[in-house]
Amino acid sequence: MVTKTEAEAKKTPYHPFVAPREYSFELNMDMLGLVRKEFDPSLAIEKFVKALTEKTGEKLDVVAEKIFGEYGINWMRKSIQLGEEYPDRTYEILKEAADRTGELIFPLVLQRDIEIAYLGTQRFRKLTILESWARRFVYKISDCYTFKILREKCFPEVVDFLPCRHACLKACNTALKSLNINGTVKMDATMIRDSHCQFAIARI
Repeated sequence: MVTKTEAEAKKTPYHPFVAPREYSFELNMDMLGLVRKEFDPSLAIEKFVKALTEKTGEKLDVVAEKIFGEYGINWMRKSIQLGEEYPDRTYEILKEAADRTGELIFPLVLQRDIEIAYLGTQRFRKLTILESWARRFVYKISDCYTFKILREKCFPEVVDFLPCRHACLKACNTALKSLNINGTVKMDATMIRDSHCQFAIARI
């Protein structure tokens, strides 16, 4: 038996919802390609090697911090910029929640910025996250493309110094600054000592 409500419902025209654009809950591949094109780690390493061969008299650490530090700052700034220009549905929902609650910027927005930076320049498809909560965000990198190139281009004593660490440290600090978050960045493990790099970002 058809109820009155069912009968009325059948008379009502149904207009299916049409999304204004295709929804995606994943990071945009074109965006990651743009990061890779401009900030392929080989570009920073070539610049670093050239600076070392020029024999300017500067100490290794000074040269490393200058070149990889500048690279790290610009790399993260570009990743953040493109992250805003290529928003996915996950990020839109996250921003809405952050605006309503005043929370979630740390660690979730920070995590997205860092993921864009690494997935755009490395060869792995997923960043390994060890901690992600209101006070700490910790991630590790085991298969580092940057370190691989560094070993191919530099002498062992230079590689053991791990000059590329300055890029990651500066990138993390730049991400914190862009989000107006007071925090600290520490390197808890290194490729040389632990066969992986690990970074811990703590909110103050």
